[in-house]
Amino acid sequence: MEGFTAFFKHPLVITGTQVSLPCPPYSTILGLISACAGRVVKPEETRVGYEFRCASTDIELEKTDRLAFDSKKGVLQPHREGQGIMKRYIHFRPVLDLYVTNMGLEEGFKSPASTPCLGRSQDITWINNVERVELEPREEGSLGPTMIPEVKENIPSLIVRCPEWFTNEAEGRTRITGPLGRYQAMLPTSGSRFLVKLPELYHPSCSPDNHVIYLHQWLMA
Repeated sequence: MEGFTAFFKHPLVITGTQVSLPCPPYSTILGLISACAGRVVKPEETRVGYEFRCASTDIELEKTDRLAFDSKKGVLQPHREGQGIMKRYIHFRPVLDLYVTNMGLEEGFKSPASTPCLGRSQDITWINNVERVELEPREEGSLGPTMIPEVKENIPSLIVRCPEWFTNEAEGRTRITGPLGRYQAMLPTSGSRFLVKLPELYHPSCSPDNHVIYLHQWLMA
């Protein structure tokens, strides 16, 4: 699938210029799958792997509506200085190759129940191709941009801690965070691949012989 923009909020950045993670966290991937399926897809239903690339990453300017609290009336109202400007790092022309092991999810990608997004609701994507492939276990291989649970010193990347998933089952409450994983998020703007030795590597039958993907092992506690 591909789109025009993608943004994956860095969990440690609250104010100021908004920073994007290099690659989508696994909670975002699970949300995207759920959007296509038209229901909440839980991590135990499928394993996932992906490769994410983009043409460039740069700052986007975004208008924001600022509000102020009127203490006399007890209501929010437009800020007297008007709209604000937010700076945000965006991935432009993103491409995502997504792999799932649950074949029952296939129809959701062929006819999505709702619009899949790479981050925010405006970061919409379209699905170019859906096909079944064989995944052959490999001990090592050439890996493209993704998130892996081990740090490899030969890979340009960002080390991040991200939730595995969120749940939103309690009405009237905010989302509940699942387990936190520590990952090496590879940079998506380079066309490079890197030779790695890592558990849970698989070679897709649709790719060149030495290419592999990392098939994510969910943290369940």
